[in-house]
Amino acid sequence: MADVSVVVSREAASAHRFFYLVEENAPTSPSLKYYCNSCFLFHSVNGGLLGTMSYRVRSFRGKNVAVPDIPGSPEESYKMMYSYLYMLKQLNPGTTTCVKLDEGSKFKYLFVALGACIEGFTVMRKVIVVDATWLKNGYGGVLVFVKAQDPNRHDYPLAFAVLDVENDASWTWFFEMLKSVIPDSSELVFMSDRNRIMISAIANVFHQAHDGHCLWNLKENVKLHACGVRKDIVGHRFMELGRYYTVADFNSAYDSFKISYPSAYKYVQEQTEKDRWARVFFPRDRYNLDTSNSVESMKNVYKEETTWALIPMLDCIIGKFSDWFNQHRKDDVAGSIDSKLVPLVKNYLHELWPVAQNLPVRKIDSYVFEYEITDTEGKMFLVRLVERSCTCKVWDYEKFPCLHGLTAYIYYTTTVGSRIHIHELCSEYYWSELWALAYSRTLYVVPEKSSWNVPDYIKEVKIMPPDSSRSHRTEG
Repeated sequence: MADVSVVVSREAASAHRFFYLVEENAPTSPSLKYYCNSCFLFHSVNGGLLGTMSYRVRSFRGKNVAVPDIPGSPEESYKMMYSYLYMLKQLNPGTTTCVKLDEGSKFKYLFVALGACIEGFTVMRKVIVVDATWLKNGYGGVLVFVKAQDPNRHDYPLAFAVLDVENDASWTWFFEMLKSVIPDSSELVFMSDRNRIMISAIANVFHQAHDGHCLWNLKENVKLHACGVRKDIVGHRFMELGRYYTVADFNSAYDSFKISYPSAYKYVQEQTEKDRWARVFFPRDRYNLDTSNSVESMKNVYKEETTWALIPMLDCIIGKFSDWFNQHRKDDVAGSIDSKLVPLVKNYLHELWPVAQNLPVRKIDSYVFEYEITDTEGKMFLVRLVERSCTCKVWDYEKFPCLHGLTAYIYYTTTVGSRIHIHELCSEYYWSELWALAYSRTLYVVPEKSSWNVPDYIKEVKIMPPDSSRSHRTEG
C-alpha cells in the first residue's frame, strides 16, 4: 500500500509540472483552450514526465489530474453544464435539453435536441438512424447520435446524448426523451445495428414504430459464417438480397444464395428476420435507407472530439451541425430556382429521360391511366400513373418515378396534354420547397463565457463529475 501512495503522489506532482509543458509546447489549435487530446498528451508524457505507463493510462491520468487548470477542463464542463444549456436554449428557440444525475448529484445522462432540427424533421421522411460510440475523455460514457436523411441524401441531425453506459435504463431514458420531441407514429422507422438493448427500449417506448436492422452490419455477420468461398462476394450477394424490389426476384436470388453459400444461408435463415432487413418484406416505408452507415460516418467526423471535455465537445458538434445547415440551405437555393424537385431526383429523372421517351407504350385503360411499358430487354411492366405505381416496384418503394413510370408520364403529356407536373408524381418529401423548410432556421453556437447572461439560480446549480474511466460500454 505504501508503494501505491508513493506512485500516486509522484504522478500528481508530475502531472502538475506537465501542465506547464503543455502550455508551452501544445499545438496552436483552436481546441487547445478547451482540451488537449490523448495523442498530444501521450507524446508529451513520453518525454519523461510520467514514466512508463501505458498509452491509455498515461493520457487519461494526465488529463484527469493536470488539465483541470485549463479552461474548459472536464470538471469545469460538468460545473458549467446547466449554464451552458441555458444559453444554448436562449439562442436556439424550441431546443430541448435534459440532464439526469444519480443519487450523489453526479452526472449520468445528457440529452440535446436542437429546435431547428426537430422542426425540420416534420418535412422529412420518417426514417431514423441511431447508433453510439464510446467516449474517451477520462470519464467514459457513450455518445449517441440520432439522424435522419434529407431528400437529397444528406445526413440530417436530430438529437444527440451522452449516457453513462448502454443498458436498459439508459436507453429507455434516452428514447423517452426522444419521444418528447418526435411523437410516436406508425410512419416512424428506426434503423439500428441489432443492439438488443436498444431495440427492446425502442419497442417499449415507441409502440407504433417499426425497427429495421442495418444491412451492412448483418452483411459482416453473414461473411463470418461463409465457408470455402470469397467472403466479400458473399457479403455483396447478401446486400443485393436486401435491396430487391419484388418478391419474385428476392426468392429467385435467395434460392441461388442457398445453393452457393449453404453455411451463410443457414445463419441468415436461422438467426435473422427477413422482415427486418429485406426491402420486399419490410412492413413500412424505409425508402433507400437500409443501413446505419450515416451515423457510422458521424463516428469518424467526431472521432477526436470524443476525447474532449463535454462542453467543448458539444460546441464542436453544434458548430458542425450549423455549418451543414448553412451549406445545405445554399444548395437548396441554388437547386430550386428552376426545379420543383430536389437535385438528386431531378438529375435521376433527367438521366432516364432519353431512354424513357423511346420505350414502346401500350395504353391499357384511358380512364385510370394504365399503360404497358416494354423495356430495352423486352420485359413488360404495368404502370398505373394515378396510383404512382409500377409492377417493377421501384416507384412504389422509392416514391419517385421509375424508368417505366417516366415513360408513361412522357406518353401521357404528349398525347393527352400536360395536366400533371412531374413533381406531382413524387412524394412531397422530394419537393424542393419542403427541402428548403428543413433548413430554414439557423443553428447558433454558444458564444464565449464572458458574454453569457445566466440567472443566478442556474449558476448556483453544480453537477459533480461521474466516476472516472468507466471501462464498459454495455451492461446487461
